[in-house]
Amino acid sequence: MSEPTYERIRRLGVGAWSLVGTAILIAMFVWLIIKVQIIWPPLILAVILVYVFKPFVDWLATRGLPRLVGGCLSYVAFGGLLVLFGFLVLPEIADQGRELVERFPEVIESAADWLSRLADNIGLGVDVRPRLDETTETIRDWFADPANQEVILGTLGRAGEIALGVAELLLIVLLAPVLAFYILMDAPALKESAQRMVPPALADEVAHVGRQVARAVGGFVRGQLLVAFIVGVLSSVSLYILDLPFWLVVGMTAGFLNIIPFIGPWVGGALGLASALISGDGSKAVWVIVIFLAIQQLDNHLISPMVLRVTVKLHPVVIILALLTGGSLAGLFGVLVAVPALAVIKIIAGHIWRTRVLDESWDEAAEAMIVEHEPERIGERLRRTTAGDELAVDESARGTKTTEGDRSSPDDES
Repeated sequence: MSEPTYERIRRLGVGAWSLVGTAILIAMFVWLIIKVQIIWPPLILAVILVYVFKPFVDWLATRGLPRLVGGCLSYVAFGGLLVLFGFLVLPEIADQGRELVERFPEVIESAADWLSRLADNIGLGVDVRPRLDETTETIRDWFADPANQEVILGTLGRAGEIALGVAELLLIVLLAPVLAFYILMDAPALKESAQRMVPPALADEVAHVGRQVARAVGGFVRGQLLVAFIVGVLSSVSLYILDLPFWLVVGMTAGFLNIIPFIGPWVGGALGLASALISGDGSKAVWVIVIFLAIQQLDNHLISPMVLRVTVKLHPVVIILALLTGGSLAGLFGVLVAVPALAVIKIIAGHIWRTRVLDESWDEAAEAMIVEHEPERIGERLRRTTAGDELAVDESARGTKTTEGDRSSPDDES
């Protein structure tokens, strides 16, 4: 057996056992999540807050301010933004929420009228209102059934479970900022402690992979939050200009759901369309479709490339499967963390495979999995587009002159 063949087999064996070990670690991690699932929501929310505040705290630390002062300033600024949000936005959201509850029957009736008119316009001649009245009567009969009333009373009687759910929510809301504050304060010490736990022979490699994970997850968290805020503002302003009801509730919901890849934008657009249907104006519904398509194109081609500087190469099918898996395991919370968790798994497993089996360097393995966007300024992009158009015009003109020269050459020869 030649030496190169032996080395290839050895690397293949090392890579295979590394993947087996990684799979075992992932299985143990999933088992741990299931056993102590109550601690993960506040811990993950704390990590999100750390990624949001850490750049500002690190920047202040480089200016000579203690991390304690930087952390306190971050929390004061964040608290001020929450208070401002509460005074300016929450009252309007509360009013629109109450109006939505009061007008819910009107909402269903308006949607049924619009669907009936649409069916008439396209020649189907289907009247949705009788079906709607039949459905409403069925719902009333269901509530009037004594057996169903017992089910409702039994559900309402589970006050203990409801109280436990509220307590868990309060635990997440109150405990996550505290955990995030301590992590921010002790970040350098925690990093040194983690490095001391790694064998010296692997210290540099583990640090390299850790930096890749931190860049990818941090960029995703901060970028998605900023993109969701921008999309929410654009959606709310657009619906307000169209004078649609519930413009703020629908716009902010569309922005929040934009965090979920592929699924969120469609749900947000559907909510905007529903708001237009409530008004009973079909032209506004068309405008809502156009506006939300324009916002998504702006997000995909301009906002996200400028904000999400570091992304992990993930196939859309894999992302959708990860979202379904996260939703089945932990509901909406699982959907929100599915993509960054998948990115972390790909970075770690991909690094092991590419360096052990494919014999690539650390940098080559990172370049194969992580994409760094260096977006152009808008002015530079416009100048480049203008220069490309001028070049195309020049080439067209030269081609025309050449053609004329070819056509005149027989006359010249004669």
